[in-house]
Amino acid sequence: MFISFKFLLSVVLLFSLVMPVFSFEPSGGVLSLDGEDDYAILPFAEHGHIFREGTRAFTVEIWFYPKAEPKEIDKDLILTQQVSIGLKAKDHCRLAKNQLCSYRHAYLSGDRGHGLAGADIAIEKDQWNYIAIIFKNSTLCHATNNQIGQGWKLALVDRVSLHINRPERVQDFVVGGYGEDKFVAPNGALLFQVSSFHGEIDAIRFSNIARYNCAAQGHNPFEPPPRFVNDKHTLVLWDFNDKEGATRFEDTSGNGKTLIGMNGAAVVNGDSVGNLEIRPNNSLTTTWGQVKSESF
Repeated sequence: MFISFKFLLSVVLLFSLVMPVFSFEPSGGVLSLDGEDDYAILPFAEHGHIFREGTRAFTVEIWFYPKAEPKEIDKDLILTQQVSIGLKAKDHCRLAKNQLCSYRHAYLSGDRGHGLAGADIAIEKDQWNYIAIIFKNSTLCHATNNQIGQGWKLALVDRVSLHINRPERVQDFVVGGYGEDKFVAPNGALLFQVSSFHGEIDAIRFSNIARYNCAAQGHNPFEPPPRFVNDKHTLVLWDFNDKEGATRFEDTSGNGKTLIGMNGAAVVNGDSVGNLEIRPNNSLTTTWGQVKSESF
């Protein structure tokens, strides 16, 4: 028994040495959302979709600080259009103390199918979290804080979808919510409702390449970038380092996609939001969704 315990302790210590440990602090300003009725919008009528027709590789990544847990039937929306990230009720994830359940989905299509694929992952409450969704060669994966997951091969899809079955009023790209929206079953039962995100967002970046390599199996150690840098592959980058109190959030990629704050969504000084030190954690749990298609 002593030998077994010693071996197990050695494995745990070795794993801890391999996993990256790092700190995160906001880069300056952050977008503050109260979880009531404020949000930010990039109007579809003016800008269309962020990803163009035929986009076959992408990365969407975000640093955010959640402050509240969704109610049972709520999905707290962090961002959505062709990719969606948000929070959902805790019974969808296996959670440790002070964790929340997050979702991340992508709308994908191909010649033989189209639909929604994604995962539900545990994240940390009351601290900064990083999420990335990565797609390339029909393979979807995600990174959460200091781990990156195994790629999921999707045989029927190979590009971002432009044909999302969503009411016209919610075709816009939105951050933080867009008002009450209920999803009901054919028998009238309420399945879930979209609700607003309460917390802060430090930065969001969309890229037209897969910036990171998915794990071959399981989860690999990962060190997320503490700052998102603009380069030729950046489609949009909001760092929210606008003047404190600003309600228009400049796109620092130079592509002119200015977010507009609604109902009081504004930039605040990030110094007042808790800093983060991410330490090794081997309890990450993934539940992948399924791509839905008319062909199967």
